[in-house]
Amino acid sequence: MSLISAIGVAIIALVLGIVLGRLSVRSRDAGRLEQDLKKAHKELDSYQNQISTHFADSAALMEQMAEQYQELYRHMAQQSQFLAKHGDSPFKVVEDAPQPQNAEPDFPPRDYADASGLLKQSGQS
Repeated sequence: MSLISAIGVAIIALVLGIVLGRLSVRSRDAGRLEQDLKKAHKELDSYQNQISTHFADSAALMEQMAEQYQELYRHMAQQSQFLAKHGDSPFKVVEDAPQPQNAEPDFPPRDYADASGLLKQSGQS
């Protein structure tokens, strides 16, 4: 009987060892996956911030470029009227349009989901 008892205890210990081993591996894997998920969220947030900064910088550069183009056009129009014979200037003098008081709208464009700047199609959550 003691041999059968020893074999039974060994089998029970083996089964418990396998079960506990699998549970510890799963908990380690779950912890590692949770860390990977947090890292991926941080990287996504960083990427979204970089994109928002890029678009803000690009918008500022485009605005500067538009102002410089208008200044160049005004200069060419003025100089062509001064230098062209008989007023045959290909440029027309353009009056400055009044600038709106509030250049930025109070609401984001419709194609943006929220202030994060992520594009989102309508009807999706």
